[in-house]
Amino acid sequence: MNDDSTSLEMRLLTLLHQAREEHDESARGELNALLRENAAARRLLPRLLVDEQALVSQLRDASIVALINPEATSKESLPKRNAGRWFSWRPLVAAAAGIVLGMFCTSLLFARAGLGGMKTITLLEEGFDHASVSHDNSTPLEPGMWRGTSSETTGAQADVQPKSGAKMLRFLRAETTGKARQSGGHIADVYRLIDLREHRQELIDGDAIVQASACVNASAFPAEQRFGSAISIYALDAESVPQSASYLGTALESDANAMARSSRTKLDRDPAHWQELMTEMRLPANTEFIVVRLHINQLFDSDGSAVFTGSYADDVRVTLTRRAVLP
Repeated sequence: MNDDSTSLEMRLLTLLHQAREEHDESARGELNALLRENAAARRLLPRLLVDEQALVSQLRDASIVALINPEATSKESLPKRNAGRWFSWRPLVAAAAGIVLGMFCTSLLFARAGLGGMKTITLLEEGFDHASVSHDNSTPLEPGMWRGTSSETTGAQADVQPKSGAKMLRFLRAETTGKARQSGGHIADVYRLIDLREHRQELIDGDAIVQASACVNASAFPAEQRFGSAISIYALDAESVPQSASYLGTALESDANAMARSSRTKLDRDPAHWQELMTEMRLPANTEFIVVRLHINQLFDSDGSAVFTGSYADDVRVTLTRRAVLP
């Protein structure tokens, strides 16, 4: 292995550990950027994860005690081939069994890498260049368009450039019918219904994982204002799909068979910096639809006014992949 490959491998392992174990959002963003832009990284990461799984399996069979307390067992009790390979040229991972096991057992969020040879299906790749956004909340949700808050697609603004392509989504007002003003501020959100019925065979054994990500940004805003953002996924059967876009938050929370939400990210005041949101969820076998919700909320008291004219979203991605449940 040459120096460049070793350096790339160590960088991948470092970022993967920081993202999964330390919940470092900047490391998560850097890792995803590396996987998108570097073909060698996309080829290398699946092999590292396969090796990681082999090592974890080996440690499970041989007993972790042998690694934590070498005096408790003889050296001959551990199979040597794979462990030797890992410990000789993967010092970051070999440093502690806890890091190895934590890295393997924590959920992965990086579908673009094609992890471990698993099939990945792109369900949505939205740059808002040709998006349909409807504010009619009196009719049922339907695939193919965004619904919810008053918003528009727009090109570059004075201080914000689209993350990708020529356009982005701009939140305008929190006007969803029936939406209650939360304490201290308003919520602006949009929803996208995705039909999974053609992928039923991928779901029946419980190994299907849906992953969602988006990028958010804001024009420079006053110091007294604060905004937060998150992306959520809701798993539904056909009977649970809301028949009206009004009161969507309440309906989805109560009727969804499962849901997942990213941690809330506070928007910074740097218009040149797009911040990434990510979440994932194992889908129940009876899932027929999912709803992706993207929201920005005021974290300050605005005296009743909804201040969202400088809030943006772009580069929304939703993928379906498979990962067996760990024993």
